[in-house]
Amino acid sequence: MGKADVDVTYQDMRDAAKRLKDERQDIDRKLDDLRKYIQSLVSDGYVTGRSSKQFDQSFDEFTTGAKKTIEGLEGMGDFLKSAAEAFENLDSELEKGLKG
Repeated sequence: MGKADVDVTYQDMRDAAKRLKDERQDIDRKLDDLRKYIQSLVSDGYVTGRSSKQFDQSFDEFTTGAKKTIEGLEGMGDFLKSAAEAFENLDSELEKGLKG
């Protein structure tokens, strides 16, 4: 017996799409919290003539890059949601075609 070419659970795909988007938002909030924490650190706790300013700038660049990277989770979530809808619609259309 051969392996199935398609095994799709629409709700699992939708759940995964939602989770990716939710996790993206959580990561985004955590990065914002860390950014505020570092800003506080370099204004009162790690203050030097140059290195603390450079650290702050480096952390800002890291945060910006990380946020751009995690934006991909949104697109992946959108893909899963669209794919679930497409598979479900195709299945319905095939059923209609068989009913006559």
